[in-house]
Amino acid sequence: MQSAYTWIFTTGIIVFFVVIVVLLFFTRSPIELPLSFNGDVEDIPSDSEINVAGLSEDARLSYERAKTWQEHHPPNSIPTDITPPQFVSIQEKGVSAFEFEGEPEANCFVAGRTEIQFMEGENCVQTNLPLPRNQDVYYWEAKMYDMPESTVVSVGVATKPFPSWRLPGWNRYSIGYFSNNGTKCFSTPFNSKPYGMPYKHGDVIGVGYKHRTGTIFFTKNGRKLEEAYSGLRWNLFPTIGANGPCQVHVNLGQMGFVFVEANVKKWGLAPSQGTLSPPPAYGTERDTVLLAMGTSNDATTVIDMTVPPPRPPPYENLLD
Repeated sequence: MQSAYTWIFTTGIIVFFVVIVVLLFFTRSPIELPLSFNGDVEDIPSDSEINVAGLSEDARLSYERAKTWQEHHPPNSIPTDITPPQFVSIQEKGVSAFEFEGEPEANCFVAGRTEIQFMEGENCVQTNLPLPRNQDVYYWEAKMYDMPESTVVSVGVATKPFPSWRLPGWNRYSIGYFSNNGTKCFSTPFNSKPYGMPYKHGDVIGVGYKHRTGTIFFTKNGRKLEEAYSGLRWNLFPTIGANGPCQVHVNLGQMGFVFVEANVKKWGLAPSQGTLSPPPAYGTERDTVLLAMGTSNDATTVIDMTVPPPRPPPYENLLD
């Protein structure tokens, strides 16, 4: 009798493990791109010829041009670490040290450092400095200030250099959250995945970066979405792209965020005000000691700028 119970118990355990194995291997959906990524180029899925052939002629030419361009301009082709002078500039200016820069060939322009006006065609802009790595989280927001329904916007991050005619997420070393369908893309236009809701005129999209884990997450109108990707080990630059006319205003920390947690924990790219006082402006030295000259008895001569200098003698007196 006892042996029968033992046999039933053993059979039950075996059946249980078989069921678990079947569930693990046959019910999980295929994953095109893992959430975690270690930053190696080899781990980025290559685009199949079938996908590329399915593009329109203009899209295929743009894709192939950008792919060739990035082969000649990988992320390590130019220095992107924050240099000591740039670090001092951040301390002096605060968040004002960061600004978006439009490439000469891009059909867009930047006003007031953070107001981006896109024109016709596909274009993107990036900040002059990468996301820092001094605190745990960095965060910034982009408001769709003027955005027609026909324009697709992508908000995200990318390495530098990056092709200025491509949206972030469409090419290697970039991530984008797209307005038209709410999908996210990483390094290729062929692996878009459902992520959040689409966004339109008036919406505010935020981007957060946790450098210790290399994690990127997004927010929409102050609500945090799930983490998009992690394990990113490059120097990442805030990047915004659009395929048509629109206007985007960016808050890097110069004002309050819609995402309240970022305000409480001060997640901006830098303090709104610098911590180091700049050198005095020229001309403020009036009524102060401007020049101290050592004499034989080490006396100090003080020039008083409030007293006008004596007038020179008339010219005719010099002839006598």
